[in-house]
Amino acid sequence: MRPLYRLDQPDSLLVPFSPMRAGLAASLPGGQRRRPAFVALAGDRLVGFAQFEIGAWDQRWHAVALGASVGVFEAEPVWETILTQAVRAAGLRGVKRLFARVPIGEPINRAFRRLGWSPYAGETLFAATDPPPRRQQTRSIRSQVPVDTWAIHQLYSAVVPHEVQAAEAFTSHVWDLNGSGGTRRSVRQQSWVMIDGHQLIGYVSTRCRDDSHVIEVLSLPERRAILPDLLAMATGSLPKGSRPRVYCAVRGYQAETATALEASGFVPILEQDLLVKYTTAPVLAPVTESVEFHVEARDPLPKRVPTFLQGQPGDR
Repeated sequence: MRPLYRLDQPDSLLVPFSPMRAGLAASLPGGQRRRPAFVALAGDRLVGFAQFEIGAWDQRWHAVALGASVGVFEAEPVWETILTQAVRAAGLRGVKRLFARVPIGEPINRAFRRLGWSPYAGETLFAATDPPPRRQQTRSIRSQVPVDTWAIHQLYSAVVPHEVQAAEAFTSHVWDLNGSGGTRRSVRQQSWVMIDGHQLIGYVSTRCRDDSHVIEVLSLPERRAILPDLLAMATGSLPKGSRPRVYCAVRGYQAETATALEASGFVPILEQDLLVKYTTAPVLAPVTESVEFHVEARDPLPKRVPTFLQGQPGDR
C-alpha cells in the first residue's frame, strides 16, 4: 500500500504494524469486533485499506491506518469510499463517535474533512532518544492509586477547553489504573500524581512496549513550574533499553508543556489534527394511523348569566 498512513500517533507507534497482519486478524472470528478493517476493490484488485481500533471503555472507534494502491490515479476517492462505509458500519453498531489523528497538510486530511470529520484540536508530536536520567524525586510526587481517578478527571476538566471536552466526552474510566493502555495487554502503564495540600495539581503517565514509550502529562496552567519534575519522573522510570524512543503529544493549548519538553531534549516531529465524526443510529419510529372522530351536531345551549348577578339588591 502506497501511500500508507499510520494514524493515531503516538499510541500506534507502541506496536508494530503490517497491513497483511492487520487484515488477517480482522478476518478471523471476532476480529471485526476488536479492530474492524475495510477494503476497497476495483474489479478483482484491492485498491484501498483502512483499519480502526475500538476503545476499551465506550466502544468509540479510532482510525489507526489508511492506505491505497492506485498507481498513477488519485487515492482520495478511494479513501472517501472506505471512510464512508466505515462510518456507516460504526453507526449501525451503535457507535456515536469516531476519532482520527491526521497529519496536517497531507491529502488524507482533505479526504477526512470533505466527509464531515471536524477538527476540535491541533497537536504537535515530540520525540526524544535516550532522555536524560531522572533527577532527585520530588516528595509531592507519588504513584497513582485508585482513589485518584476522579481527581485526575477534575484536573483534565480544569485544563482542557470546554469545546474539546464536549468532543472527547471522556469518563473517569480513561484515567483508571491501566485504563488508557487500551485493549493491548502487551502495553505496560505507570502513572503518578503531584499533590499540593489536598489538591491534585499534576499528572503524568507512561505507556511502554519494548523500546517505544509514550508520555502523557497534565498540569494546571498556573503551576507550570512542576512540569520539569513530572517529565523527569516519567523519563527516569522508563525501562532501560538499547536506545529507547520516547514520544509525547502536546496540544495547542499546552504551550507551557512544549517549552518544558524542548528543555528536556525533545524535538517536534509531526503536526496533526484531531478529528471527530458523529454518527446517527437507526431508530424504530411507531407508525401512526389516522382515526376519524364523528362529532354529533346538537342545538346550541342558551346563554346563561353567572349566578352572582341574579341575586337580590340587598344581598352581599
